[in-house]
Amino acid sequence: MQISRRRLLQTSVISAAISTLPQWALAQSKTLTTYNWGTPEEGGAYAKAFARFSTKYPDVKVIDNLIPLTTWSDYADGLVTQIAGGNVPDIINIAIEGVRLAVSRGLLEPLDDYIAASPKAQELLAKIPKQLKDALTVEGKLYEIPNGWQCMVIYYNKAIFDAAGVKYPKEGWTWDEFLETSKALTSGEGGKQVYGYGMPWFNFAHYPWFLTNGTYPINDDGTASNLTDPKLVEATKFLHDLVHVHKVSPDPIGLNVYDKFAGGALAMTAAGRWPVPGWVNSGFTSFDVVPWPKKEGGDTVFGCAGWGISPASKNKQEAFDAILELISLETVTEIVTIGQQIPIYKEVAQSSTFRAMPPNAGLFYDIIDRTRQVAAPTYFSELDRILSRTMDSIITQAETSEDALAKADKELKRAIRKG
Repeated sequence: MQISRRRLLQTSVISAAISTLPQWALAQSKTLTTYNWGTPEEGGAYAKAFARFSTKYPDVKVIDNLIPLTTWSDYADGLVTQIAGGNVPDIINIAIEGVRLAVSRGLLEPLDDYIAASPKAQELLAKIPKQLKDALTVEGKLYEIPNGWQCMVIYYNKAIFDAAGVKYPKEGWTWDEFLETSKALTSGEGGKQVYGYGMPWFNFAHYPWFLTNGTYPINDDGTASNLTDPKLVEATKFLHDLVHVHKVSPDPIGLNVYDKFAGGALAMTAAGRWPVPGWVNSGFTSFDVVPWPKKEGGDTVFGCAGWGISPASKNKQEAFDAILELISLETVTEIVTIGQQIPIYKEVAQSSTFRAMPPNAGLFYDIIDRTRQVAAPTYFSELDRILSRTMDSIITQAETSEDALAKADKELKRAIRKG
């Protein structure tokens, strides 16, 4: 997906050698490096975690490399390229979208033996939702320990609803009710135009529309394309019609829906948890969240990332010990305080910090049992690009849904055969 699960945030390269007390430098005989992503604020939380790790293991230095993130496919491709060039990180933070590709290339070490030998790891893993662990498991082996996740929900601007006299949406609402609500909230023209819904234009945001219509782009084991499924065609037509027929949504190409939503130009939009801190810090708090509207199904999509170890690392045990610090309750709590990820532990999700905003923030974690992981086969990069081009073609009316998806289906079948 084009990032947002999860987010389209601008990040800068931070390469920081985490060394705490000067006298330790003389004793640091081992060095761990990371292939990591995140905001500068998250980089600061990781720095604190590595400082705590260095207190326990003063002979190990950690160099944390935060890579600028645009799309998951580019990030995963970058890891493959870096390792092919001989620059092998010890610790790898990669999302589900890149895990199967990394495993197929031999770039991730199975973690089961390390976990079996560590009571602390077993204690922490027992608290992580099964869905997240399953997402990072390939052929029965766990290749990464989850560190955070995102799911897609609908956001609504309470002030716009109140001004229009429209009731807030409730769990269990339908596509038809979503459309009627969007129509009731669309008003004005020119600079005063308010749209009922603003579509985030990346694949992760399209998946809930597929799921709630009982379909998905590929089959369960990723061996076949599902792009010509009539239900998937119907879902893409619904999105097209929001813009071109019902006119309740603006053209999404190049539109920053999160700024427009906070600025009062959109009554509803969709996201994971990632926009919340930016909105709150800017003073925008008149919003809440609700599950996706249903049609044939009620699930939404989730994506997660995790910490893994390179098989080529010369310090695998030390890397695993560092990962345990990265998933410690203290580190996870610090990451949640920054505000963008959904925590891996229920106790953190129940904290006042996590639930402070929006009012229904508990939904982010509690919805886990009504989610399906984002499609993440070994050919994810091809799937992501094919689907992105296809959705662009449909929304710009360059092609009909039927024609665009038929063409995409042929492309995707070739990618599946290639593997």
